[in-house]
Amino acid sequence: MAGGATQSAEQVVNVTLRVLVDKARKKVVYAEAEKDFVDVLLSFLTLPLGTIARLVSKESNIEAVKFNSISSLYQSVSDLKEEYLWNKACKEMLIKPGNSMEAYCHQLKLNIDETEPLQYLCEYPFCRLVRNSWSIFYKQKCKCGMLFNSGPVVIDDMTCVPDGFVKETASFIIRDDLYVMPNHLRTSVCLLKKHGINDLANTEKKTLLITKKEVVDLLKLSLLSKTPITDFILKNKNFLCNSNPKFQSKIRIGKDLPSDSDEAKKNMVVILMVRKSNTKVLFATAEEDFADFLFSFLAFPLGVLQMLEGLSSLSSIDGLYRSMTELNLKNKLCSPGIFPTFQLRNQILPIGTSELSYKLNGKLLNYDDPKPTLSGGYVRGPLTILVTDDLVVTPISSIDAVSYLEKLKVPLDDLKEMVISIGVKEGLSILKASSTTTCALTNGLKPYIGSKPVRANSTSNAALTDIPSYNLKKPKVENEA
Repeated sequence: MAGGATQSAEQVVNVTLRVLVDKARKKVVYAEAEKDFVDVLLSFLTLPLGTIARLVSKESNIEAVKFNSISSLYQSVSDLKEEYLWNKACKEMLIKPGNSMEAYCHQLKLNIDETEPLQYLCEYPFCRLVRNSWSIFYKQKCKCGMLFNSGPVVIDDMTCVPDGFVKETASFIIRDDLYVMPNHLRTSVCLLKKHGINDLANTEKKTLLITKKEVVDLLKLSLLSKTPITDFILKNKNFLCNSNPKFQSKIRIGKDLPSDSDEAKKNMVVILMVRKSNTKVLFATAEEDFADFLFSFLAFPLGVLQMLEGLSSLSSIDGLYRSMTELNLKNKLCSPGIFPTFQLRNQILPIGTSELSYKLNGKLLNYDDPKPTLSGGYVRGPLTILVTDDLVVTPISSIDAVSYLEKLKVPLDDLKEMVISIGVKEGLSILKASSTTTCALTNGLKPYIGSKPVRANSTSNAALTDIPSYNLKKPKVENEA
């Protein structure tokens, strides 16, 4: 517990956090912290969504929680048989995604990402000594056909400046919603007035020692609470009851969208099964390109939600990102990218990779992409998949589709079938919904689904059994705002 009893050997390292509490309202007015703690908070923005799903699924001082549909997506990848992926490394890429800023994060006093930054060289001397090929996956097959089994080796990240995210002597005030500001007296006075505090006798000062377990607590609360510091400090056990963020369907994208012609080349066709009575998407069927697209979410750093320009529906994360940009911090935090080679070739979202330069014995290394050159994706095709509303992805057959409908106990005359094209706006809306709700397809696609189905209503088992066998490349697509 924070500032509490004996810590285990793995929790000896800690950082200090001071807080000012409104005793009457039982609410944190603000917290005060130095570089070490603020660096830890900012590191949340660098964590891949898959890493976050893995971390919050474990107990800390707070019970294990779900990161909405991202957790379901992560679990479906964990459960997916390797035969549906191109190779073993593709699965490892998704369940333990690389952090493009791992060199910074591993220098933090409290780094909660337990993924070890191990590197391996190809066993073939030409690749090892001339091509300088390396991989983070042990026994991944090299392009030459041999294995990456030499190592692990220690390499130098030439892009990392070893000073963390903020300056060594800096001090900060942190609002209850994780908005970080320089530590000025006028800021603290403004916050006291904002909380209606005139008599400082009504406040209480606390000094806490924060360990890795507490950092995981804060990560969970930052995803689920609008007042994460209050809930953390005062041990509010009811935060889960009040944690459902109100999903805002509005999308605002900070980057220029690709032209219609460029976007259309990458669009994916998805068949939705929608319940007519409440317009809930029961499931979708699609080809492997849509599975690749959804799986790629797990490699996205949390900071990519900055594309939504403060409308991610995760208010504490929005506050943290907004304060980071106003503090004029490192460009890599402001424009986060994916770890090299984790990018899909046909990625429809405007998310790039981070440029990383690694050296071994003075020589620049070339990162070897485990994904096949032709497809550039994770999933082996051709494959038809079923995607539930909370993004559980499974290979599907006709009988499986009917069995799933039977399990949902939805009358067949309450079903309608729709075909929709997934482009940048639709994809970004699904990404937003996946991090904030367990109805990612319903909430993410609601603004883009018309009121009438493109195809005839499916009202018989015979019609339903045809769903997975449709040629998804050909049907007429109709998107209605």
